[in-house]
Amino acid sequence: MLFKNIKYFFKKITFPKSEKEDDIRKEFILNRLLISSIFLFTIATIANFINSFILSPSAYANNALSFQVIFLILIFFVSLFILSRKGFFCLASYILLSVFFLLTTYAGYQWGVDSHATLLFYILIIIMSGILISTRFAFVMLAGTVSALLILGYLQINNITHPNLFWKSASLGMTDIIMFLTIFIIITLVSWLSNREIEKLLKRAKKSERELKIERDSLEIKVAERTRELKETQMEKMTQIYRFAEFGWLSSGLFHDLINPLNAMSLNMEKVRCQDNNDSVVAETKMYLDKAIAISKRIENFVAAVRRQIARQGKAAIFSLAKEIEQVIEVLAHKAAKANVKIFFSTKAGDVKYFGDAIKFNQIVLNLVANAIDAYALVDPSAGKKRKRDVLVCLREEMGSIILSVEDYGAGIAEDNLNKIFEPFFSTKDSEGMGIGLSMAKRIIEKDFNGLVEVKSELHKGTIFIITIPNKLL
Repeated sequence: MLFKNIKYFFKKITFPKSEKEDDIRKEFILNRLLISSIFLFTIATIANFINSFILSPSAYANNALSFQVIFLILIFFVSLFILSRKGFFCLASYILLSVFFLLTTYAGYQWGVDSHATLLFYILIIIMSGILISTRFAFVMLAGTVSALLILGYLQINNITHPNLFWKSASLGMTDIIMFLTIFIIITLVSWLSNREIEKLLKRAKKSERELKIERDSLEIKVAERTRELKETQMEKMTQIYRFAEFGWLSSGLFHDLINPLNAMSLNMEKVRCQDNNDSVVAETKMYLDKAIAISKRIENFVAAVRRQIARQGKAAIFSLAKEIEQVIEVLAHKAAKANVKIFFSTKAGDVKYFGDAIKFNQIVLNLVANAIDAYALVDPSAGKKRKRDVLVCLREEMGSIILSVEDYGAGIAEDNLNKIFEPFFSTKDSEGMGIGLSMAKRIIEKDFNGLVEVKSELHKGTIFIITIPNKLL
């Protein structure tokens, strides 16, 4: 408990008050150094007092440093510590180093330039200058040390000055040993404090680097997610534009199929109005009415299909896959007839039911069948009688999966383009294609139906798309 209290008190009185990181480090080292020096010189003062006045009074005159000098040094350290705690740690550092330099130079003048204590103190001053002030100031102190040693050495060698060299012949005293130990401890303490602070700074730097890396990775993930969201939004908008463009392009065929039944219905109704009331007329009238009803239902189916595709008002429900495929074939009938292409639909699974979005399934089939019809556009017309111009749509079930295939015998896809056909805005139809249909179909198959799409093609021989989706109703 006592040790913890001392440690807390020591930490509290040396805690730096500066705000800048570099100043905090320097102030912390200075405060710790001053406190340690105060502690050591307190011990040295007590030991010197006991040795000089109690144990060996006769050796008092020959001591390297007298009791009064050591005590004054202690007072000096206490004063600097108070100055540092008042917020003037830079001034305290300059005073400490300047006084140390002057006292060391005086010691060299008084006891010789080759005094061990003098040389050690010069080393200590240079080290402390670099740590407490700056590297530049350390070089300034080095220059001052070199100049002082050269001048004092010259004066001593030429007998201009006469330093007291008694220590060369006198026996080593306890005070000298304490002084050497004190200098060594201070040098070690300064180095340890400096290295400790540098290690702390490095740890903080590494920690900051790790945090920045985590933040950067997190930011990259967020950017990637945001980019993906933007791409999906952009793709959704482009898909909507594509649907409008596609049905605008198909509108000529739809209107052609609508106009003919309307004309027929109008003529039939006109005939009914003009006929006499007899059995043959009634029978013929019923036939015309049946045709009119069938035609009106067909018109209704066309309008409903177009409206659902454009509005895309779909929701998850149980629907018939076969009926959706038949509806697509009906919508594309005029396009197929214009391209002299026949569409055949076969199912080996009967009326397969599926739980999902019927509109999205309709969109998949529409894109694949429309592309199959377009595949004959690049086929040489002169070869039309020699090769089939069919689109085969097949629906079957295998081991709990629904398999839909759309096959044509058209121009085929080059091997280099097989890996690109599902990329947005890539098209093999030159300027006529937007490059949206297959990309959209693949995205719907994988995202909404958890399925897979596979394509096999051979140039000038045909292409088959195979879609496999799990049957949720099994």
